Amino acid sequence: MERVTLLIIVLYSLPLQIHTEQISLDETTGDGTWTVVNENGTYTAAATVPGGIYTDLSVAGILTQDIYYRFNDIEYRWVSKENWTYSRTFEVPESLLKKQQIFLVFYGVDTIASVYLNDQHIGDCENMFVRYAFPIKSFIQAGTNELQVKIQSPITAAQERFDKQAVEYIVPPTCLPDEYHGECHVNFLRKMQASFAWDWGPAFPSVGIWKSVVLEGFDTAVLREVITQTVESEYLWLVTVNIFLETESQMLTVSGNFSASIILQTSQISVTRNETLMPHSPGFFNTTLVLNIPKSQIQVWWPNGYGDQKLYSLEVVFSDEHNSKNTKTLKVGFRSIQLVQEPVEVGTVLTFYFKVNNVPIFAKGSNWIPSHVLPEKSAEPKRIEHLLESARIANMNMLRVWGGGLYESDLFYQLADEKGLLIWQDFMFACSMYPTDDNFLQSVSTEVTQQVRRLQHHPSIAIWAGNNENEAALRDNWYGTSNEFDLYKQDYVTLYVDIIRRNTMLLETVRPFVVSSPSNGLQSEDNGYIAKNPYDTRYGDVHYYMYIMNAWNPNLFSNTRFCSEYGYQSMPSFSSFEEISIPSDWSINSDFCNNRQHHPSGYNEIKYEINLNLEMPNNLTERQQFTAFIYFSQINQAMSYKTETEFYRRSRNLLTSDGEGLTMGALYWQLNDIWQAPSWASIEYSGKWKMIHYFAKDFFAPVLVSPFVTSDGVLEVHLISDKLEDLESQLTIFVYQWNSLTPIHSITSNHTVYNASVTKAFQSDLLEFLQTAGCGDAEPIKKCFLYFTLTSLDGSDISPHNFLFSQSLKDLTDFTAPTISVADISLASGTENVFQNTTGD
Repeated sequence: MERVTLLIIVLYSLPLQIHTEQISLDETTGDGTWTVVNENGTYTAAATVPGGIYTDLSVAGILTQDIYYRFNDIEYRWVSKENWTYSRTFEVPESLLKKQQIFLVFYGVDTIASVYLNDQHIGDCENMFVRYAFPIKSFIQAGTNELQVKIQSPITAAQERFDKQAVEYIVPPTCLPDEYHGECHVNFLRKMQASFAWDWGPAFPSVGIWKSVVLEGFDTAVLREVITQTVESEYLWLVTVNIFLETESQMLTVSGNFSASIILQTSQISVTRNETLMPHSPGFFNTTLVLNIPKSQIQVWWPNGYGDQKLYSLEVVFSDEHNSKNTKTLKVGFRSIQLVQEPVEVGTVLTFYFKVNNVPIFAKGSNWIPSHVLPEKSAEPKRIEHLLESARIANMNMLRVWGGGLYESDLFYQLADEKGLLIWQDFMFACSMYPTDDNFLQSVSTEVTQQVRRLQHHPSIAIWAGNNENEAALRDNWYGTSNEFDLYKQDYVTLYVDIIRRNTMLLETVRPFVVSSPSNGLQSEDNGYIAKNPYDTRYGDVHYYMYIMNAWNPNLFSNTRFCSEYGYQSMPSFSSFEEISIPSDWSINSDFCNNRQHHPSGYNEIKYEINLNLEMPNNLTERQQFTAFIYFSQINQAMSYKTETEFYRRSRNLLTSDGEGLTMGALYWQLNDIWQAPSWASIEYSGKWKMIHYFAKDFFAPVLVSPFVTSDGVLEVHLISDKLEDLESQLTIFVYQWNSLTPIHSITSNHTVYNASVTKAFQSDLLEFLQTAGCGDAEPIKKCFLYFTLTSLDGSDISPHNFLFSQSLKDLTDFTAPTISVADISLASGTENVFQNTTGD
């Protein structure tokens, strides 16, 4: 019954080189080439393209403060309620006008817009994830041309579409929770769903031309995309290169020369064919070339921690009968991937794990949300590089691009390729039911086709998922759909199976596809795509949140196959708050902090979780209470993630009597922040690591010594390894009292750390162990803590050091607060991260 999906070679694309004529209509300086004006002419500003309205109005001084300052998510909402027109004039050379075909191409318009050239309507845009190419040969003219893009308020557009649909039946949710301070009906627009607010982010319903605009002049066709599928044989990689062309819809044939070549270690392999093509739909043509690549000349691509990320250059060229040349240069990574869902020993339940190059991979990582609420700022290179490098440094090998945000920039996937970060790619549907009228489905079909063609080339893309949490939402009646369950189920299947999955698999049969996350995988499919319990821990992936239990106690968690979301909130650092607030805001009871907390009961949950293990200090000023709460929330978050993640990693080889366990994935929610507010993130909006990210570097380490105490009071120490070879090691357990940095007892033993496995290295009754160690006969667990090292036999560390608190910290006895003094610390000369004591103390 094993059903697996195989991918051998994938590519990422560099900028398209078109040797026909191409003219950019971008303007990145904001010097007035583009202008933007609201409908009644009240506000006019110079505009930047690619860009967006909030950025343009800020640069123009119309918005006078940082959009994230205090209550500006509310104060600046008027911007999103206006209709805006972007316009510019441009001239074109005679050489462009002589071309047989001229396209005006928008790579991204946000979102509902009508486009006019020289006062003639040339087309409409309604999906920010779609590239629009309008033929303008009959509209463009010598001399000056005027281009206008009239964009409707997204708030108005969403409401109009909801009202029209409601005549037939409601497509919920009717709005967001009040705590989100957001807007309604974003599920009716194909735009970033989180732009109308989320429980970790503000509402800035964006408007703008957020990607490039170009004029394309050509005589035959434009080379748009290249995708590949590959089959591995004993000696060869058989690489199928699919080439996609676009031209004017009346073109009946396209003739030309097609070639593909790949540069290997010591040679270049090429194939060339002259061909006349017929359209597969009006204006669209494709052909296929096949390359035979000797395996002896290939070094495979590996995820972070398993090997190198070797990439090769591949060039695809289309030369038409007019000697115009289109070239696309790609980077090639050879690797296989499987999603293995097969029966286990207990019952009829299924595994759920990834194999890369035939090696089972424990997926370690996090979830990615957009790096900025404004789409035009979501691909800032410095921010993307920092976040992805932070993930790599923290020993992550997978990130899940969450379905309420964006299909990320080419740079994002290129860096993921280079850093070995596998990408779980959601399609952009989250936490809603969605309409299924013909226009919506056609728009989604185009979106899926274009995005799969764009992203399929990347070795980092590991899996497609149709949506975020919508299977669970429908089954568990999140939005009151139970009375019309069959109706909404049919809509669900139509959208995610008949449209999204079908269009994806038509282009790409080699990667796995799951209809939802979480889901029961194949079991959900067998249940008609809506499982009876989408959170069944014996199948597929789960999202797990529980805010009313002690997350420092590993015995309270459930074993699962793959946990693709889990987490706990914390506050960002005080310096992050300080940038966008005033002193009267620095209390969790302030209006400002209440506005920033979008998760219902969020502060009460954080307080409850802190109080289970920590005791907040008394007799503090209000500001001291605020900073202490920030600090304690980050301690609680870090310890909770540590406990839960180590639990999942220890469960890799575990199979319980009821079929739970065999855990092979832990992706915590979430990696990054979109603004300065309470959230589940491990990296703040400023880029600063929270405490939890430092912890993540350790609990995701390739080799980990992991202690815990069972519900029966037994101390167990497990050795976890993702390595592909056995290691000989020495485990040392130190016992410390709280009043000294010198251990009172230690015990050492030698062990083999088995490859890709979990080994129980030690167990003992905790009370007896601590009493023997000298912690006293009365309540020893309150007097001592444990510290663990795992070294090679020559004494070098092969695992991060670990620790174990055997008792809630607030219940400690014989604990005296330390006296700490801080000397002047400064950055050492000529270094970026080395600090020195400058006082000599």
